[in-house]
Amino acid sequence: MLTNGKKHSAETFLTLGVFGIFAILAVLLTLMGARAYRGIAGRMDENNALRSSLSYVANKVRAGDHAGGVSLETRGDLEALCLSETVEGETYETLLFVADGWLREYAAVAGAAEELTPDSGEKIVELADFSMVQEGDTLRLAAEAKGGASMELTVAVRSEGGLVS
Repeated sequence: MLTNGKKHSAETFLTLGVFGIFAILAVLLTLMGARAYRGIAGRMDENNALRSSLSYVANKVRAGDHAGGVSLETRGDLEALCLSETVEGETYETLLFVADGWLREYAAVAGAAEELTPDSGEKIVELADFSMVQEGDTLRLAAEAKGGASMELTVAVRSEGGLVS
């Protein structure tokens, strides 16, 4: 039969064992929650990058949608969406292009950016890939995030003269 001292030792051991199991499970649960949070946050960041890039370009096209105002051009080695506008006799261009994993925007007086370089312009959104394809008077935009998710959007150019070829 257990003596009073040994009974207390067994109870103490059992209590510490239960507490230890609880502590281990609490740590494991916290680690699993952190992993799930990182995954969700990463997918949200990818989705934001995709939606932001497509919305940004689509809104720029809609804002510049006037006769002869939207065209796809090659400047240097880069394909760029060129949005041109004439203000008080001076023509200005906004070029949207992808270089070094970033959607970029470069604005200048027309002709100033004949040789567009990858480090030209302001960084807008970090992406793995972004493509713009002209299909008649529509522009098909496709974006791919660093994690591999992708999204497409088609924008119609509604002005007379449409998308300049």
